[in-house]
Amino acid sequence: MEAARIREEETGMDLTENDLVRMGLTRKGKWQYTVADIEALPEGVRAELIDGELFVRMETPTVNHQDILMGLSFQIEAYIQRKKGSCHVYPAPLGVRIKKDIHNYVEPDITLICDSEKLDRKGCYGAPDLVIEIVSPSNRKMDYVRKLALYRETGVREYWIVDPKHRQVTVYEWEQSDQPALHPFSERIKVGVYDDLYLDLENLHGTLEEVLVDERQVSRAEGHAEGRAEGRAEGFVEGEARFAELTAFLLQAGRMDDLSRAAIDLEYRNELYRQMDGFGKRQM
Repeated sequence: MEAARIREEETGMDLTENDLVRMGLTRKGKWQYTVADIEALPEGVRAELIDGELFVRMETPTVNHQDILMGLSFQIEAYIQRKKGSCHVYPAPLGVRIKKDIHNYVEPDITLICDSEKLDRKGCYGAPDLVIEIVSPSNRKMDYVRKLALYRETGVREYWIVDPKHRQVTVYEWEQSDQPALHPFSERIKVGVYDDLYLDLENLHGTLEEVLVDERQVSRAEGHAEGRAEGRAEGFVEGEARFAELTAFLLQAGRMDDLSRAAIDLEYRNELYRQMDGFGKRQM
């Protein structure tokens, strides 16, 4: 019987026998480790579980890893907010009990879940719609082999392997094909679970400006709609001017968080318009 074991070569650390005893991780036998073992680990020690085999993750993510993680997460969240969608995107760590049992538990770098019934206070119960893993030197085999097999087996709709070393993204869309598609970082890559979402790894930190451009286009469309009743040209100008006025107001007040949120959330932007109007009246 194969022993359930900790993969030291994938932790970037040397774990002694005393370390294993202290963590309660000295049992033998396949299927012996459970989610309860992970929950009992010391604070700061992260681990994943595949068919009862434990993989301890104790290395600190690099700055490049975190740049990609936050940039892609923001692009997906901005799209969901702009479309008023019902899906939820979570950067790591989010626990995923992917086989709905006690012997499998993973923490993908980025997880997209469109069925809210799969979410509970501990994380996701079942297969996400989209999983993105960012490869590091210590987890190449895990992302390209072990997790690939796990995500395919459990019904994940789409799986991305983002490889910074080779500046390449491997995309599996199993609903479309068994073969992966390879994309360079220089290409804007379409997300298969959506009709019109493209992620841009070359421009991770330019997304706010692009969202503002998109919102200007929304303002123009709103202006056109209003113009049908009161004159198309007047409505167009009013929509543009209104958004420009709000932008100037928030910049002057140093409210960059509000500006970022207003750029992707129409209802929140309308609330800021009301605040801005109230401030103007108090100044008179």
